Amino acid sequence: MVPVYRPKSDSEALVVAALMQAHGITHFMRGGAFSSMYPGTLSTSLNAQMLMVESSQVDSARELLANFLDDA
Repeated sequence: MVPVYRPKSDSEALVVAALMQAHGITHFMRGGAFSSMYPGTLSTSLNAQMLMVESSQVDSARELLANFLDDA
């Protein structure tokens, strides 16, 4: 798995994960469970999340994210 994107909030992490799932991209959110222990902004290394994607799907994931972030 390859780190692809660090969401800025829990809600953004949920939307990004749903986007990956909708397009069949194998992924998981590293730190996702731990971040729920410390609610609030994802500003510290203790509660930061990182989108991890299967190495063969990194280009597709980045293209989807680019489209998503351009529309935001």
